[in-house]
Amino acid sequence: MVDRDEAWERLRAWSEEPGAVAVLTDIDGTLAPIVPTPDMSEVPAELKELLRRISERYLLVAGISGRKTEDALGLIGLEDVVYFGNHGFEILRDGEVEVIPEALPYLERVQDLERRAREELAPQGAFIEEKGITASIHYRNAPPEVGERSVRFVKAEGERLGLRITVGRGVVEARPPIRADKGTAVRALVEQYAPKRAMFLGDDTTDLDAFRELVALREEGVLEEILRVGVASDEGPPEIVSEADIVADGVEGVGEVLRVLAGES
Repeated sequence: MVDRDEAWERLRAWSEEPGAVAVLTDIDGTLAPIVPTPDMSEVPAELKELLRRISERYLLVAGISGRKTEDALGLIGLEDVVYFGNHGFEILRDGEVEVIPEALPYLERVQDLERRAREELAPQGAFIEEKGITASIHYRNAPPEVGERSVRFVKAEGERLGLRITVGRGVVEARPPIRADKGTAVRALVEQYAPKRAMFLGDDTTDLDAFRELVALREEGVLEEILRVGVASDEGPPEIVSEADIVADGVEGVGEVLRVLAGES
């Protein structure tokens, strides 16, 4: 990990040579404030404009989200940005969403869990998000006991169906039990676009996979320099701050980072 002051200096230096830099970012909780339900989420206009300007200058700008890929595109709304959705299980390529082939055999199991969650948890106040190859059960707006029940229920169903379960900020998620996450998405993008330097901005547990993949890529000599930007929040895991080179104070702090990348400060 670099010193925090040194990390900001590195960020400014990257803004002067953007052609070899990949800017990779989470969306919800990073570019868009956390809201009660996913359909209420919105990326502020200022951040969209900054991303538009950055995407014109940098080698690569990519949104890597737990959302469906189409939803990630809808939130940012920029065609020049590359989109990975469903925690790395989907990519938008040439206008078409592709699910990684290894995940497809698990689609029916994920749909089974989602159906049962709608029957058991939705009547109690949980929000079941339609995502296709993964399932997300949100309990941010529900009483604490509903959140606890949601986590227990999804973990038990996930074990029965042979799915991988993760718990984040007010959400429990089920995925195929194969290595596909924000880390694998980062690696795929770095291998495809071959930047010398890469950064990732994130706020939640699933973003730690991206942080750690950047470290691995640097240690392998694939990347010369990396930066990890952790978005601090009361609900985020402590590692998102302790493993970060730069700590942003919420979405507003992310705006400061993007302004530096855009050459504004």
